Amino acid sequence: MAKGKRKNRGNGFLVAFLCLPLALILCFTIYYSSLDSADKVTLTTPGCDTLTFTELEDVEFFVSMLKNALPISTAMRDVSEESPVYITLCTGDDPTEYKLYPSLNLSGCLLVNPEGDLFVLETEVAKTLLLKSEFDYLYSSYFLPTLSVVSGENEYPVSPVECVWNYYKTDGKQYSYSPDSLATGEETYVILKGLENKLKFTPDGEVRPFEMTDISYIADNGSEYSITDISQLDLSFDTRLTVSFTAKWSGMNGAQASGEAKYKFNILYDIPAIIELPKSEFTVGDVIVLDATHINEDESITLNTSLDIGGFGFGMTEAGKGVALIPIGLKNTASGYTLEIVSGLGSKLESISVSPRPELSWSPIETTDEQYYAMLSPTVLEEFAKTLSDATATRPENDYFNYLTNTFNRPVGDRTPVYSYGQPINIGPRSGDTGERICEGLVYEVDAGTSIRSAQAGEVVFSGELAPTGNTVVVYHGYGVYSYYFHLESLNVQKGYTLTDGEIVGTAGSTGFTNGKTVLHFAMSIDGVFVDPMWFFNK
Repeated sequence: MAKGKRKNRGNGFLVAFLCLPLALILCFTIYYSSLDSADKVTLTTPGCDTLTFTELEDVEFFVSMLKNALPISTAMRDVSEESPVYITLCTGDDPTEYKLYPSLNLSGCLLVNPEGDLFVLETEVAKTLLLKSEFDYLYSSYFLPTLSVVSGENEYPVSPVECVWNYYKTDGKQYSYSPDSLATGEETYVILKGLENKLKFTPDGEVRPFEMTDISYIADNGSEYSITDISQLDLSFDTRLTVSFTAKWSGMNGAQASGEAKYKFNILYDIPAIIELPKSEFTVGDVIVLDATHINEDESITLNTSLDIGGFGFGMTEAGKGVALIPIGLKNTASGYTLEIVSGLGSKLESISVSPRPELSWSPIETTDEQYYAMLSPTVLEEFAKTLSDATATRPENDYFNYLTNTFNRPVGDRTPVYSYGQPINIGPRSGDTGERICEGLVYEVDAGTSIRSAQAGEVVFSGELAPTGNTVVVYHGYGVYSYYFHLESLNVQKGYTLTDGEIVGTAGSTGFTNGKTVLHFAMSIDGVFVDPMWFFNK
């Protein structure tokens, strides 16, 4: 009985062993059957371009490629940093996805099936596959090297004006390559003195040697420079040059690509602006002046600071020179501040100190409830401030005076104001309002009908009636400077009108809230931040 039992177990093992090949055959039969039944193939490349193949010839090619791929136990290279091509076989609504890691080395096209098994494509199949246009991206290292104008961290790609280029594919045949677009020869690239400037080809010239011929560097004034690269430019003035040359790559010594390209473009050799701060001690209400030399009208310079400064920008005073005016308004407390000036060469830090204004006595003003709610309530003042803010939000393009040579004039002559910039006023408290106000300009008492003159030439950006200030004119002069004329009886100018220096903007009156007096409230701001007008009169 014992022998009989061992014999039965042996027969069972033999049956299972004999059935194993049948199971494998069945699995492969089902696997290949699913491949053969595919009616559509999609191909998704690393650039996310997806193509769909439904023609029988195309589908059969991919099915045959997958069926005849050779199994391997270990990948021939690390593909963790490579982007695969996704090949999806569709049988009705049942897709099967494979990952292909192609290589121009015909024995290195790695295939991974849905179960994670590794295969390598047959050499001839790989050659045919890599000739398809969908795989042209693999030859990008054989294309015309990319020329760049480099200035510090800035890198500008440059296209040729003419190009003849050939490269080889896996079939050993030569193919032509053309850039996506050719340059016109009028393109301009900016390089800054003080930075590392150079022309660079990628891939690097040491990897793919080339020869430069017909090199020409000609300035706008006709001067010709005997140099071979922009790194050799070291000038003391801004210069625009036209650069032209031909770059040639040899097809000898087994080179996979060769040809030549002609380049022509402009270089603006720019000496970065030098920014100076003439003084570092200020009082609330003053204006900080930044002087710039070697500055261009479109040069990018920014300012970072905790000061409440509104906008920021340089205006030109003469060729290569400019000035930026920075307000220290009443919202800024007396303290030390840092100005970070960022230009083409990086950032520069300047430290300033701001002192408080001399204390002025409070001036009480009585008003009726009717006047208060119509002209002085927080809601009315908020709407008033928004209107002025909108009027000064964007600087007009022109500077109507020259900061270096022109001065500002008092709009009513040499009078003493009854209220000065920064003077505190109490209009009599009401519920929810302490009544505290701060004068943001100069208030003059004048005779009715007195002519009010523009403090300097400029463009009218607002002319109309506002509840607190009555008939109001706002004028833009340039460099971010605005002047304001409040409580006018009549308006002589409209929005958009260009004033000359000293031209009449209107006549004095008592519109808005003036406590029954004929006054001119005159104010000045830098980009909407009110500063002491006396600073401009005394600059």
